[in-house]
Amino acid sequence: MKQIAIGLAVLLLIIGGTTLLPVEHPQSDEDVHRGIEVVGPYGVQEISEVTCDIALPEYPEKVMVYRTVDTIVSKDDAQKIAEKFGMSGPVEESRSGIWYVIKDDPYTFEIEKETGYMTYTWEGRWKGYNTRDRPQYLPTDEEARKIAETFLTSHDLMPEGAIYSSVSHGQRIFSNHKGEAPIVTYKDSKVLFTGTLSNLSVAGNGIYVTVGGDGDILKVAKRWREAEPYREFKIISPENAIKELKQTGVVTTVSSPREATIDTIKLCYYASPPGDEQPYLKPTYSIRGSVEGEKGTGTFFQYVPAVPELGKGLY
Repeated sequence: MKQIAIGLAVLLLIIGGTTLLPVEHPQSDEDVHRGIEVVGPYGVQEISEVTCDIALPEYPEKVMVYRTVDTIVSKDDAQKIAEKFGMSGPVEESRSGIWYVIKDDPYTFEIEKETGYMTYTWEGRWKGYNTRDRPQYLPTDEEARKIAETFLTSHDLMPEGAIYSSVSHGQRIFSNHKGEAPIVTYKDSKVLFTGTLSNLSVAGNGIYVTVGGDGDILKVAKRWREAEPYREFKIISPENAIKELKQTGVVTTVSSPREATIDTIKLCYYASPPGDEQPYLKPTYSIRGSVEGEKGTGTFFQYVPAVPELGKGLY
């Protein structure tokens, strides 16, 4: 079940085609900026030149920092949340003792005791073998969004501050390896809602609804780090964030990057998965753009913490 939790964390932090997982920031001075690592052969790479042709956004001199709140789920809590889904089965513990599990055919509800990470799954459909989930039976993206939003709000499951983010698709393809065109035998729509605090997005907080054929709900998964207001801190300006970027480097799949051009810079919060030690959600600049390297071009991104008083690590 731990793999499921990691899977949602990866989904929520996919940016520009590169997958991020939070890690503890190293203690050495030269690595103090690094708060993330990249899954795969590429990581944070040095960049010799950074340009910015866009008008930089303006933000207040001070912004709220939030203190994280530990989420401990009791058996009664699990029962109450399952009831929101319309489930009435008995609460059981997983073999590992990490999860509470409730089964009410055809759905299975699971929630992690120490983090609150939860899933609600129609296993027989979500695995991708039911003919009802062929592409021709799938609602449009706009219809899927409305179905997902209605389901969450009508069941009192939409987190406070959640906003619509995107629709993506999962599919299963059959190929007979005889040169014939592959056939899509399964397709779903994954509707993602992400978090906000103080009107800023929270990278890492999210809940998604997987919609299948005929608009049926195949899965709901939520990974959300709870937080409460702490106090306001002075933040660095976008101009200084760009200076920090030059020292930090960029995350890109381009080999030996030489020149980066910024096309987006915005303030947000960065949330690591619940269960990780993260005392605060700190304002952080999300910077993205294009990059040129020795053998081609591509995109880059980086997070630059904006509160010097709380250190240069993401958390």
